[in-house]
Amino acid sequence: MTKAMPIAMNTITIKQAPFLKKLSSIADGGFAGIGLWMNELEEYQKDPEARPIKELLQEFRLTPVEMQSFHDWQYLSGAERTKFNSEAREFFGKLARLGIDCPVVAVATYERTGKIGDAVRDFKELCSIADDFGMRVMFEFVGWSEQFHDLNPSWEVVGGADCANGGMLIDTFHFVKAGSRLEDLARIPMEKVFLVHISDAKPLPLDFKQQSRKFRFHPGEGESPLKAIVDCFVGGGYRGFYCVEIFNEEYWAEEPAAVVSKSKASLDALFRSCAPSA
Repeated sequence: MTKAMPIAMNTITIKQAPFLKKLSSIADGGFAGIGLWMNELEEYQKDPEARPIKELLQEFRLTPVEMQSFHDWQYLSGAERTKFNSEAREFFGKLARLGIDCPVVAVATYERTGKIGDAVRDFKELCSIADDFGMRVMFEFVGWSEQFHDLNPSWEVVGGADCANGGMLIDTFHFVKAGSRLEDLARIPMEKVFLVHISDAKPLPLDFKQQSRKFRFHPGEGESPLKAIVDCFVGGGYRGFYCVEIFNEEYWAEEPAAVVSKSKASLDALFRSCAPSA
C-alpha cells in the first residue's frame, strides 16, 4: 500500500450541496484538499454574512488544490488576445484578494487548432501573467479537443514553455478515454504534474462529451486501468494530490455525505492495491 497519498475532492462531485455543506462534507469525509470554482465562490460571497474563503478553508483544514478555470485562451490575436489577457489579470487578482494559493486550470481549446509553437507562446504568456501575482497555471487536455485531446501534444506545450509556475493537470478520465499511453506518462517529469484528477469510466453508448459531463464514476466502478496509472505516477515520483472530480447526474441526486464516503472508500481500496511508494 502506498503511504501518505494526499486526496482532494472537486466540489463538482457533490454539485447538489450548498457551498458550506460541500466544505463540511469533504472535510468530514476524510479529504485533505478541495478543488474550487470561481463562480461558486463569487455566488457564495453575495451573502452579506459570508465569511472569508481563506478563513473557511483553514477552519475545515482543506488545502485548495485547483481553481477552475480558463477556457478559449489559445490561438487568440488582436483584440481577442488583449481582452483575454485583461480578464486573466482580473481573475488572478480575485484569487490573490481571496488569499488562495493554488494553480488555476487552463483547459485546452476545444475547436481551435494551430502551430505547437504558438500554443507554447500562449501558455508561456499566461504563466507570465500568473507569475505577476505569484500564482501557478496547469494545462488540462480534454478528450474532445480537436488538437489537445491526449498527453503528448499537451506535454509539448508545457515542456516547451518551460515555466517554473506552469505544469499539467492530468485527468484519468480523459487520459483513458482519449487513448493516452502509460509509456508516454512515464516520460513526463513528475515535478511538472501539478494535480491528478481521478475517476473511472465505462463503455457507454454516448459521445465523449456527454460521458465526461454526466457519467463519470467512482474508482473501481468502471473499467479504467487506474491501478496501472497510479503505479506509474508513484513510480515516477509524483507526490501531489489525487483529486476526485466526478460529473455524474445519479450521484448529484444522492446525499452529499454518501457520495463523499463512497469516493473515499473507493480511493482507499485503489491505493491499497497499488505499489508501495518510496
